[in-house]
Amino acid sequence: MRKESLIIASLLCAGLMSSCSSNQGGGNCNSSSLPELKRMKCEYVPDGGEAIIYGKNLTNAQITFPGDLAAEVVSQCDTMVKVIVPEGTKEGRIKVSSPNGSSLSKFFFRDDRNTIVNFDRRLATWGGYSPMEEDGTLITGTLEMGDQVTPFPNGAKLPEPCSGNYGFLYGKYSNPWSMSQSVWIQYVANPMEGGRGPISVAGPVFEKYALEELALKFEVFVPKEVAYKGIRTEIFFGPINAADKHGRDFSPIYFWKPYEANGEFYTDSWTTITIPLTEFCHNTSSDEAQPDYNYNGKLKQATNFSFLLFGQPEGEPQVFICVDNFRIVPLE
Repeated sequence: MRKESLIIASLLCAGLMSSCSSNQGGGNCNSSSLPELKRMKCEYVPDGGEAIIYGKNLTNAQITFPGDLAAEVVSQCDTMVKVIVPEGTKEGRIKVSSPNGSSLSKFFFRDDRNTIVNFDRRLATWGGYSPMEEDGTLITGTLEMGDQVTPFPNGAKLPEPCSGNYGFLYGKYSNPWSMSQSVWIQYVANPMEGGRGPISVAGPVFEKYALEELALKFEVFVPKEVAYKGIRTEIFFGPINAADKHGRDFSPIYFWKPYEANGEFYTDSWTTITIPLTEFCHNTSSDEAQPDYNYNGKLKQATNFSFLLFGQPEGEPQVFICVDNFRIVPLE
């Protein structure tokens, strides 16, 4: 076991649970119940990487990844288990077993059932930067933007990928209500724009589920050295025939402002973000949410996707956001 991981996991357990006095003695706080996996800190972790999974009754649990691959348990307590992802793991549900029985996670590990953009086989058609040099290594220290070479602020570094290539939004947002290529990941379905044609972002999975049962998920990394704050991100979908290519005026918008709770937002590693589709309830005429805004019909027609920092900034915020694996999947 890794000593640093044990220390971190112990601290996490202490903050997450009150019913379990210790996980060092192997005691089980809820021995009469089956173990359950509820969510992962990051649903995309490479083989050999450390994965954190949250749930209940996990003190003596064993974790098995898709392909019937047993994971090495680094540390665990009643509400959290930290494991090493086995080599050869595929996408799918994760099994948890204990002396009390076993169950499968409702979420999918590396869920690719309905991917919109993952920067590998499903590409964005415009915006942002590639974090890779031409030789496939990560950019370090500075980013070349046209004729300018800009150092990364405060010694910030790009993360290793969680799954292949990823998108990188970078730059200062100083001009209010400007749609800047440097802070906009866009997918336009029109083949003339590099898209795949009239394929709905809802995908076939939407035919089986109600709006209330679906969510947009993606992975994000923001370094502490350049914490995210000061300008919201708008996320929205649009039709293939949108005159402006993105369709912002057509579809409900979600305002992503994760910095509101603490004044800033950053992650210590790749983190999965989950946004229920029912929370896409803003439009271009007002900053106030429209909770009764009907999304069902418009999502069926939507083929385009935008992840855009946009609005009235507080000061001149520096943006340094890495994203990957945008997908619409069941909210489970």
